[in-house]
Amino acid sequence: MTEWGAYLGFARLRFADLIANRTRFMIGIGSYFIYVSVYAAIYRAIYAGQASIAGLSARDALTYVAVAWMLRSLYTNTLDREVTEDIRRGDIALSLLRPVDYLWSRLASAAGEALVRAFIFSLPTAMLIALLYRVQPPQGTAPALGFLLGAFLSFVVYSQLNLLVGIMGVFTEHTLGIQRAKNAMVDLLGGVLIPLPFFSGWAQGILAWLPFQAITYTPVAMYLGKLNILRGLLVQLAWAVVLLVLLRWLWHRALDRLTVQGG
Repeated sequence: MTEWGAYLGFARLRFADLIANRTRFMIGIGSYFIYVSVYAAIYRAIYAGQASIAGLSARDALTYVAVAWMLRSLYTNTLDREVTEDIRRGDIALSLLRPVDYLWSRLASAAGEALVRAFIFSLPTAMLIALLYRVQPPQGTAPALGFLLGAFLSFVVYSQLNLLVGIMGVFTEHTLGIQRAKNAMVDLLGGVLIPLPFFSGWAQGILAWLPFQAITYTPVAMYLGKLNILRGLLVQLAWAVVLLVLLRWLWHRALDRLTVQGG
């Protein structure tokens, strides 16, 4: 088996495991429907008597919320917790003996989970929400393709952030606090809870230099036709490359630390 074949094997194993244990995704469909319903009620109240806020109409805002939460259901994974547990239990030592790259194998496993989420979680939830709410379709073929590519890059950026948090377990042993802080920043500063145009100008200027907006806001804005597709994809790709470099640097530092501990 080639090295890439081995990574596909990790993805298939994760896919098969989650397909066999899909009850939590069935529960998640109800949970995400409630989230979108609550935000729809909030935005109806916000937009009462107003045609547009920060360049978004009431229907734009409802579509933004629905698409943002569906995207979140797709890219979410627990790589941060899994890598931390590997380090704490010492399982990382066995993983490093395998003839594959540990980080790539983890990303492949997360990709398998994303496929499961897409078919038995995100798509059913999106269909349910589209039936009950006036969610508008992509504003043309280009925005639709841009969103699909953006969704893939969202997964890449989010997964690399999770790996960075997980690797911190080598230096801190516990990463629960970092995980919670990261999750809060992804949801708030990335545009899941509040569309970034709703922030004040100075805050938007700061958020533009952080990776979180590349996870949710950028692909959703492309979906709505509110952001140039090429620019949005370049922003996401740039963050994917920056995080990859940072991830590799931290991983090599972590390996040195693991060697010292093992010695």
